[in-house]
Amino acid sequence: MQDEELIPENSAPSLDYFLKFEDETLADAVLFDMVHDGEGYTKQPRYAAIDVIGTIYEPTGKMLPASDDSGDAVPEMAAIPGWHVNVRHTSEAPELEQYRVHPATPHRMWA
Repeated sequence: MQDEELIPENSAPSLDYFLKFEDETLADAVLFDMVHDGEGYTKQPRYAAIDVIGTIYEPTGKMLPASDDSGDAVPEMAAIPGWHVNVRHTSEAPELEQYRVHPATPHRMWA
């Protein structure tokens, strides 16, 4: 079987964007259209797939006492500034470039 047979004919390559916004409100304004459905507003995505991560926490290096009976210390966590979202889209989205980040080790990726 040749390689080209493994890819569906009408399948477009996906482009992945790791994005960081100032806050959730800005992310929603950029990534979604608010559509009135007769009863209220719903968010309609502007892109093929949106994975809202939100606030990301990383260890500070400090260990805290266990909060349960296990006795195991747990790492103290601190929020990384910003509201984080991953977007997968079927074409380039230059309007997202100003929010794009390039993490060395992403916390979450598309499978």
